[in-house]
Amino acid sequence: MSNSSDKNQSLDLSALDFGPAWARDKKEAKSYKKFERSEERSGERKGRGGNGGPQRDRNDRNERGARGDNRRSQPRFERPAPRQRETLPEGITASIMPVEEGVDNLVKQIAATGRTYSVFDLARIILKSRDRYNIAFSVNEGSEHTLFQATSDQATFFTQEECLSHFAASAQFSELYNTVEVEVDAPKGNFPSIACCGFSGDPIAPPNYHAYQALIAERHAADFANMPLDKYKSRINTERDEAKVATWLESMKKQTQYQLVSDTTASFTSKSDALQHFKENGFSEVYPALKKAFVKSDVSFNIISSGLATGLLETISDQNRYPGNLASFLCRQLSGRHLAVYKWQSKLHAGPSRPHVVPEETPLAVRPKAIYEWAKVNSGKGIDALWAAVLPTEISEEEKTGWFHDLHWMLNQGYLVLLENGSVHLSSDSK
Repeated sequence: MSNSSDKNQSLDLSALDFGPAWARDKKEAKSYKKFERSEERSGERKGRGGNGGPQRDRNDRNERGARGDNRRSQPRFERPAPRQRETLPEGITASIMPVEEGVDNLVKQIAATGRTYSVFDLARIILKSRDRYNIAFSVNEGSEHTLFQATSDQATFFTQEECLSHFAASAQFSELYNTVEVEVDAPKGNFPSIACCGFSGDPIAPPNYHAYQALIAERHAADFANMPLDKYKSRINTERDEAKVATWLESMKKQTQYQLVSDTTASFTSKSDALQHFKENGFSEVYPALKKAFVKSDVSFNIISSGLATGLLETISDQNRYPGNLASFLCRQLSGRHLAVYKWQSKLHAGPSRPHVVPEETPLAVRPKAIYEWAKVNSGKGIDALWAAVLPTEISEEEKTGWFHDLHWMLNQGYLVLLENGSVHLSSDSK
């Protein structure tokens, strides 16, 4: 049994092993530079002489008055309305789920030390690091919503279109479809001008080419998918440049095709055709429809729907303010792992055993009796004070270990309670 100072009143779970990623010594807080205007600078602005004195103030007012009519006559600049953030749709709820391995190790530590912890404090420890918990998105009963989650990663979306956009840029696309280049004839026709990308300047296609719109859509999906298609189109420039037309014609002699890995006879002349084939054939295996999906709390927002990202952040923020939902879930998880969850002085705690009064017919051995008699007089004092009072002055390490085991036995029986701050209590103090 490890000793703890009477002065240590804070929750200490430094010995906890929350799994491979949890054992790191992280600095939770980041330092941010404060930008504050000092009183000295404010005083300089208010009371400096010369150009900054009262006369300058009067001149400034007169000057502003003289040109006020001109200013009012000019149209005011209207700022565009901020883009409204998508919210979690009605019918879908988000909740925090601690990582199972972390809860297992938490239970082992509590059982090994015999200490009793506030469930809310345990919830706050979990919330301190985003790798200690996941977010569960659940579709409520009766809701028409469906969640699609990729089997390759935790990409989670509301619609099939979002899934296809994710799939097109993922490594899994290359696993299912081979990309090959084939030689073809250049397009035939009269092409006096050509449309060029407004960002890179590269030629896209002549406006009178039959697949003009399809080539624009492919270029947008490949390089500018995060930009609205209409905005991308507005930046396209049309040029009369024979050299660029010739460059485009030469590039069109090499056509990229997509072949199904499992059947090379199935070939597609565009990526959009390959995606349509995937949607009709293998979509449900790669993006199964779910009513409950789990994602890591630190998941990249590029691979989840915007509404899910908003729900994730709001759920974490709510639980950081008051972790009531997480605490309720922890109670079920801890009690299911054979820890005792009960109210200690009107607050939920978890420990090795519920408090029990020592039965009158139960005789205690010498060492447990000495510990119990000390607690009857000194309930609430620290464990260091206990050992200072009951341990003999001349004692071997083996004998000391025996005392520790006896205290641990009493904690497991519920005759005494050792709180996380190191204070030892009689079981009757629970009310």
